[in-house]
Amino acid sequence: MHPVLIDFFGFFKLHTYGLMIALGFMIGMQLGVREARRVDLSEKRDFDQFILDLTFWILVAAMVGARALFIIVEWDERYATDPLKIFKIWEGGLVFYGGFIGAVAFSIYYCWKKGRNFLQVADILIPSVALGHFFGRLGCLAAGCCWGVEVDPSFPLAVQFPDGSLVHSTMERQGVIPHGEAFTPHLHPVQLYESTGELGIFFLLLLVRAYKRFHGQVLLAYLFIYPLLRTNLEFIRGDKARGEYAIGSLMVSTSQIISVIIASIALILLVVLVRRRSAREAPA
Repeated sequence: MHPVLIDFFGFFKLHTYGLMIALGFMIGMQLGVREARRVDLSEKRDFDQFILDLTFWILVAAMVGARALFIIVEWDERYATDPLKIFKIWEGGLVFYGGFIGAVAFSIYYCWKKGRNFLQVADILIPSVALGHFFGRLGCLAAGCCWGVEVDPSFPLAVQFPDGSLVHSTMERQGVIPHGEAFTPHLHPVQLYESTGELGIFFLLLLVRAYKRFHGQVLLAYLFIYPLLRTNLEFIRGDKARGEYAIGSLMVSTSQIISVIIASIALILLVVLVRRRSAREAPA
């Protein structure tokens, strides 16, 4: 793993995590702008510029939301004794759901302010979210955040993270590994699993968008499919300090609780909207 891709004599460091997030954002933005140009039937032909402006503010809102939720769930463990770490975002430490909620909340406001249909805009951009998440999780793998549970060294996909990575410093602080240990134990590459899943979701959403019957269908498909992926991967996540709660004899994470809520709402809305659409299209 390479948390720092380029180190220019200590004066400049290019962190792989930040590079992958930037790459995912730029590619996702361009895909959104291209789709906006394709579907824009207005006389002004300015939908692409609207999407371009919106994506910039989405990035800001998503970063703030993702960082805020991570700080909340990790405050006692990581930031209470060293609040300045809050600003070291290049070391990792973003919660996807925090960013997603922040981005959706701002997008709803921005679309309302500009007189745009939020559901139409969401259908244009949501495949880009999945693709951006694909790159983001590769960045997580490089930085050593969002790591998996320990696995047998013979497991063919097992990974170890070096000194300087987020998982290594966390395990050192928690006493899981001794100080000065070069590498972490062998772990599940959960970041790689999720990245692969996100790439599959991206192509699936493109297919749904090509045959969608109403605005919001692509968004709701994502809000149902992604939480299923996330809920299952959470069982082999190793960074348990980010928020875990007991429901009976079952321990669930913050992200699993959010996933179940989002997937349930999305499924209900999908059923309702599909039935409403079918009733509207039925012959008198």
